Amino acid sequence: MTEKNNNNEPRSAAQWYDLGCIYRKEGDFGCAVNAFRSAVECADAGLAYAVDDTARLELESVRNKALASIELVQRITGFVNKDLMNP
Repeated sequence: MTEKNNNNEPRSAAQWYDLGCIYRKEGDFGCAVNAFRSAVECADAGLAYAVDDTARLELESVRNKALASIELVQRITGFVNKDLMNP
């Protein structure tokens, strides 16, 4: 799934989220954020057409986890230890 070709491209919000988690674990934060953003986009698109509550709840859950993961990656990559900067 981590190969970047059209045959393995995720098709659902949950698959995009899973791919983002794989990238995050590998330390590829740029690809992780892109995958999480794709998960949010897929979830938003799915929510527009979701007719039953179960599908809606699942999409909202994936969307919320992806948004939280984006925030986490941004916090990780933006971390600065101020104590190490002061000699």
